[in-house]
Amino acid sequence: MYLTYEEYKALGGTLDETTFNDYEFRAEALVNYATFNRLAKDAVIPDKVKRVIKYIIDLVQKKADALSLGNSSDSASGTAYITSQSNDGVSVSYNGMASTDVFNLCDEEIQSAIQLYLYGVMNEAGRFLLYRGLYKGE
Repeated sequence: MYLTYEEYKALGGTLDETTFNDYEFRAEALVNYATFNRLAKDAVIPDKVKRVIKYIIDLVQKKADALSLGNSSDSASGTAYITSQSNDGVSVSYNGMASTDVFNLCDEEIQSAIQLYLYGVMNEAGRFLLYRGLYKGE
């Protein structure tokens, strides 16, 4: 586990522990995929990796929210985010972004965050996490 629940809470996380464990597992898998598992054997995880994991967890939560809001019988309506609301005249306005668009934007942001924030970060063996080649012994 790259980020403990206590560290997550200290970084401002709001999920309950069970949901956090599920999302952290997903975030860790995404980081491992991008880094060729170069952190898997490390005892000490760099702070930048912990922050990226927390950021990915937030994005995974947004993806889950988008999917749950998009579960309507009318697939054209998509995600119904309220953008403005009136009381006496009972007027509610929604944005036009579909849940699939939110889902895709979160996926793009996850990949972008990994590339941006883990650039130049090394593991305990002194290997760059995002190096696309193979080091001797890998």
